[in-house]
Amino acid sequence: MVKKEMLSKLIDEKKASILRIILNSKDEMYLKEIAEKSHVPITSTFRILQELVEIDILTKREWKTSKVYGCKDTEKTAFLRDLFHEECDGVTEFINAINDVTGIQHAILHGSRKKGKANILLIGDSIDVDPIENACKQLREKGFELSYLTLTKQQYEQMSTMGLYSGEKVILK
Repeated sequence: MVKKEMLSKLIDEKKASILRIILNSKDEMYLKEIAEKSHVPITSTFRILQELVEIDILTKREWKTSKVYGCKDTEKTAFLRDLFHEECDGVTEFINAINDVTGIQHAILHGSRKKGKANILLIGDSIDVDPIENACKQLREKGFELSYLTLTKQQYEQMSTMGLYSGEKVILK
């Protein structure tokens, strides 16, 4: 771990921030999107992206006035992905993000936690799904896929009685 930390500190902070965003994303992104997520000015982001395309780390696809950047799948990028990999504890982040959502009485992890995936049951009445959707979107951007289902307490109990929610369950909230 010390080697990784040392190498990442030798790289310019702006470039490291952009690499962190691109290497931890599965999707291609626009210049403006990369600049916003990395908190690097758009002109610096453009310059750094050009450098990364030139040294064959990124791909740049263009059509008409649009350009998207994505990470190539090579040995170089595999090394960089390992160097800049950010482990995402999606379940904990999700629970923290929805902590203030009114109406949620319980959050239950349904099934086992898999790498990059989880299923959560949200039990309660009149649950506002907008902040929940936003939390899921932010997790998807980090490469974590979270599926959720909102149920009233009565619905959950009936479905449990029917055996629809058998298996491993962990109460998170």
